[in-house]
Amino acid sequence: MNPTNPHDITPEAIAGLLTRATGQLDDNTVAALRRARNLALERQALNQPAFALSTGHGIHWPIPHTTYQWMAMAVLLVAMLAGGISYWHHVHEREMSHLDIAILTDDLPMEIFIDR
Repeated sequence: MNPTNPHDITPEAIAGLLTRATGQLDDNTVAALRRARNLALERQALNQPAFALSTGHGIHWPIPHTTYQWMAMAVLLVAMLAGGISYWHHVHEREMSHLDIAILTDDLPMEIFIDR
């Protein structure tokens, strides 16, 4: 295989070249590569906890355990609460301003002045 464009090399072709190249390695090199791979896998930090709001203990709702998780939950709760209050205040203020404008411009419907 002798491609003219380097983008014409397929992953299968690369895998085939690497497979043939490994057949040319001597036993000492293969053993050293195997030891290096095993050492790298042992040093890989898989047991460190990742930041997540779920416990992974069969419970499927967010229960924080670490300080960072508690802080994240608190910040999320405060942000949601502030957003809700801000939205409610904005809507309430708009309703009141529409009523104020209607009162000041005498654009109120007659039904407001009639007692039922």
